[in-house]
Amino acid sequence: MKPEELLPPATMAALAKRRLTFRQLRAGQPGGHPSPRAGLSLEFSDHRPYQPGDDFRQIDWAVYARQRRLVTKVYTQELEAPLYLLLDTSASMDYGRPGKFPLALRLAAALAFVALRGLDRVGLQLFGSELGEGVPPGRGRGHLGRLLTLLGELVPRGETNFLSLISWAEGNHQPGLAVVISDFLAPRGIEEGLTALRRARHWVWALQVLSPQEVQPPWRGLLRLVDVETDRARLLTLGREAVRAYQARLAQHNRRLAQLCSSQGITYRLISSQRRPAEIVLELVARR
Repeated sequence: MKPEELLPPATMAALAKRRLTFRQLRAGQPGGHPSPRAGLSLEFSDHRPYQPGDDFRQIDWAVYARQRRLVTKVYTQELEAPLYLLLDTSASMDYGRPGKFPLALRLAAALAFVALRGLDRVGLQLFGSELGEGVPPGRGRGHLGRLLTLLGELVPRGETNFLSLISWAEGNHQPGLAVVISDFLAPRGIEEGLTALRRARHWVWALQVLSPQEVQPPWRGLLRLVDVETDRARLLTLGREAVRAYQARLAQHNRRLAQLCSSQGITYRLISSQRRPAEIVLELVARR
């Protein structure tokens, strides 16, 4: 995919109108802008869910008395914190009409554009069955070009292994905003991977991209289904009851993912591959 297809002029124009900054994206916890650090001499910024290992002195007991939930006070000081784009490149992303992977690529490009316009640093890490290629955080127009070049060369392949995110989280990465873009259709490892990111003191967004065909399967009758990640195939008859059962399982999976994210203080969004990247970014910012 060419850079102009990843980040077309219409997308840039839609995002540029708002002069978005990463200050908005991180709800007052920006990079190159204020960033959270515990300290009584600093300015109070916000609350976040208490995590094991947090300083007990920063728990807001007044909130606990009113709402019976533990939250930690967040303070601000000038310190840069980068945006990390963690992109699922497994074969399951290569599905749907419109495709999930093209949207994931364009969404990553749009987020990078917004952050770099705000003078933040942006990094990219690919993951599938294991960690793939990565681009260290950088800034500037040249860095955007490097990111777009890599994104445009990607071909989804292999299985999904969210446990690979543990290895990335355990690396020497400065805390920032880690945006995971994936279909999250993995049999295991999602909780462990996302939890590892939070333990590494990253703010986390989990953006789940699904195609219309995955949400509402259009097929009926005798079908040969092939797992795109493992090439395993099976024959089955897909009728109305089977479709209902599948949709119930998918809905349950997505509810569990949403609940996991809520319990970890992670921003979760379910996104259709039919959406436009600029609309998604603007909506995310509007909800901060």
